[in-house]
Amino acid sequence: MASRERLFELWMLYCTKKDPDYLKLWLDTFVSSYEQFLDVDFEKLPTRVDDMPPGISLLPDNILQVLRIQLLQCVQKMADGLEEQQQALSILLVKFFIILCRNLSNVEEIGTCSYINYVITMTTLYIQQLKSKKKEKEMADQTCIEEFVIHALAFCESLYDPYRNWRHRISGSQIPEGFLRHISIRVSSGKNPATPAPEG
Repeated sequence: MASRERLFELWMLYCTKKDPDYLKLWLDTFVSSYEQFLDVDFEKLPTRVDDMPPGISLLPDNILQVLRIQLLQCVQKMADGLEEQQQALSILLVKFFIILCRNLSNVEEIGTCSYINYVITMTTLYIQQLKSKKKEKEMADQTCIEEFVIHALAFCESLYDPYRNWRHRISGSQIPEGFLRHISIRVSSGKNPATPAPEG
């Protein structure tokens, strides 16, 4: 796992030089450090990880704003087709948001921002582009598109089903009745279902 010092160093280099390569390197280092949280195999039970990604308050101050702009730029460029580097960046961004949402205290803040709208827009455009491409071009782009779409689905899951109840149900696992009651009460009262139940 990369040290916090390394992440801090990369972020300072990005802020000082305004070089997007440093931002991509920061994202790549962060994602690599928390890769165990990128559980995107929907056909099996989610893996349990004892560690937890950092809370938003422990990240650089304006990181969410910077990444929102990066994601928006990817959306805006999609009409002309993203270059390979931009495709890689868009996947890194989605992976970053999945990792953040594996810490349930981050779900509400991420969910109230526009990230999910951008991700869904990009997923829709990717699928439309894939359908319209010639066969040989389609095959060249398909792996990247499939990776993005799978991670987009995992991002939706991390926001709207952070406890991954759906995965438990389709695998035949039992979800505790008290837990379901807690979720039902929070949803009906308009509260974020990802917020843990109080002790006792």
